[in-house]
Amino acid sequence: MTDRKLGDVGTDFLFENEHVKTWSLVLEPGQSSDWHQHHTHYLFIVTEAGTLKAEYDDGTESVSDYALGQVVMGQKNSIHRVTNVGNARYSNSIVELKEN
Repeated sequence: MTDRKLGDVGTDFLFENEHVKTWSLVLEPGQSSDWHQHHTHYLFIVTEAGTLKAEYDDGTESVSDYALGQVVMGQKNSIHRVTNVGNARYSNSIVELKEN
């Protein structure tokens, strides 16, 4: 486990019920999310296209381009943060799937 202080998975909490928890993530160019961890399976839907750099707690990183409407499954329990390395605002909607 990390010694990092972990924050929220998105910039704004939107909704929660017994099945899902949803967030929005909006990042201006150069802005980063908090370091965070998803404790359940999750996916995100790109609402404003862009390029993100993902940094992981193990020191690895990757850069990916995301298209408008793209749906991406994330990895449960991964500790990471993302940074908008593009030149325009990036956003997505995050859906954390609760295990019933």
